[in-house]
Amino acid sequence: MGASLTSQPYKPQTLADELKLRLRKGLFNGAFQPGQKISIRRIAEQYGMSVIPARDALRGLVAEGALEFRDSRTIVVPVLDSARIRDVEFARVNLECELARRAFERMDSDDLEELKAIDIQLDTAIEGDNTRGYIVGNYNFHFYIYHRANAPVLLRLVEALWLLYAPSMRLVCTRYEAEGVDHDYHRVALAALADRDVDGFVTAIESDIRQGMGFIASANS
Repeated sequence: MGASLTSQPYKPQTLADELKLRLRKGLFNGAFQPGQKISIRRIAEQYGMSVIPARDALRGLVAEGALEFRDSRTIVVPVLDSARIRDVEFARVNLECELARRAFERMDSDDLEELKAIDIQLDTAIEGDNTRGYIVGNYNFHFYIYHRANAPVLLRLVEALWLLYAPSMRLVCTRYEAEGVDHDYHRVALAALADRDVDGFVTAIESDIRQGMGFIASANS
């Protein structure tokens, strides 16, 4: 049989494709804030290209739900209302916990050390009031696990959810800084991985998701 159409990593073929991937990364790592207006012309200037590929890239992200039209001329980063927060939380818990469970049996002591190192960087970002560092660290922690599940269809669905959720991570980081938290569920997950406790590991990931989404819901109420 011939190779699967999805067997090789996707490589952008046009300027618009390349820019779209770069903007997706920006959404994941905290470069954009909920409610922020996105100027096609400004994006084109920032990335050194004409308006047409910038427009096409942004429209592609609108089609994915990562951005939205406020009117015929204005593109914005969505703000999660209470209904979206509930839906994103429901979907994240179900999909990400399944990925965590599948990943668990594929991870070993080397993976545990990698995750510990990521979590140390995340803690350093929190202590240093480094919002972008926190957002990047949290993404790296979760997606290190999810990639180990070897479930590309589920992974793409989770990435789509994070495009909606990730800009609101600023609210989570602010809550950590202002109040601290009683439970660091990343550490609970690491302890469960060290103990080879799959149920404890998955429960910790679920608790971490619900905690973060709860912070966003509280900030938006």
